[in-house]
Formats: sequence, structure tokens, C-alpha cells
Amino acid sequence: MWRELFATVAQLLVASPMAWKDLERENRNRTDYLNRFLYPLFGLIALAAFVGGLWFTRDGDLENALKKSIISMVAVFGAYVIISYILNEIAERFALKQNLFLFQQFTGYASVVMYLLYCLIPFMSDFFILWLLALYSIHQVHMGAIYFFKVPAHKRGAFIITASALVILVPAFIHALFSFFIQ
Repeated sequence: MWRELFATVAQLLVASPMAWKDLERENRNRTDYLNRFLYPLFGLIALAAFVGGLWFTRDGDLENALKKSIISMVAVFGAYVIISYILNEIAERFALKQNLFLFQQFTGYASVVMYLLYCLIPFMSDFFILWLLALYSIHQVHMGAIYFFKVPAHKRGAFIITASALVILVPAFIHALFSFFIQ
């Protein structure tokens, strides 16, 4: 399971077109997708936030580590659900059929860069410049629009802008909101 997870993530980062073609052909069921890709990735995010909050921050203690872990999990999981529902609801604007599971898969795979940032930032919280790597999500969305959804060319630009903005901004907004209320 872990080898498959890391292989999928690495392939999405390094060889996006080939990865999206493979994912489109793979035809996973919901349980496989959630248990073999999404939930383990979210578990790594929670673990990284906990360990980073415990040992790699100035005020590292158990309470702070738990808060950071909860904030990160709410941000990524909440963003995943919100983005997939929004994209599903506006699918017809991009000449796509509504299919919530496909949009959930697309959201999970297109957000790989954001998920990796949520795994790395707890260990390097002083390197705020790392968040610029989130812009690589635009490329992920672009490749997914072409190879996974096959969005028509005349609608592709609007889809890429909309989905990229959602993938990058929704987790950041939720993270900022919960950080403000919990911290």
C-alpha cells in the first residue's frame, strides 16, 4: 500500500501526463481510492503536523502539537470535500457530467503538491517561501483537465483557473481560519 502511494505521488510530481493517463485508465473504486491513497496521505499529514509541532517549533509541547495536527487535518480534509463538491456542482459550465466520485479523485490527485507542503512545512516552518511551490498545483490541474477529464479546449482555461484557485486557496483559507480560532 505505501509503495503504491509513494509511486503515485512521485509519478504525479515528476511525470504528470503519464500519471493522469494511468489514473484515468485505472478505474479505481471508492474504497480503493480512499483506503490506498487519500486516507494514508492524510495520516502522514497529521503525523507530520504532530511531530513538527512537538519538536520543530519554538513553543513545542503536546498541546501545541495536537492543535497543529487538528488544524492541518481539518484544512486538508475540509478543503478536499469542499473543492470536490464545488467542482461537481459547476461541472456543466465546463461541458462535463456531474460525477462526485470522479471529482473527488481529481481533487485528491490534483492536490498532491498541497498535501506534500502540509507534510513538509511543520518541519521547516521558517521557510515561508516553500508555499510558492503550491503554484505547481496549476500544472497538476492542467494535466488533469487534459488527460483525466478531457475538458474541451474552449472550456479548459476557465476550468484550470477555477480548479487551481480552489485547490490552492481553499486549504489555505481553512488553515488560516482555524489557526485564528484555535491558537
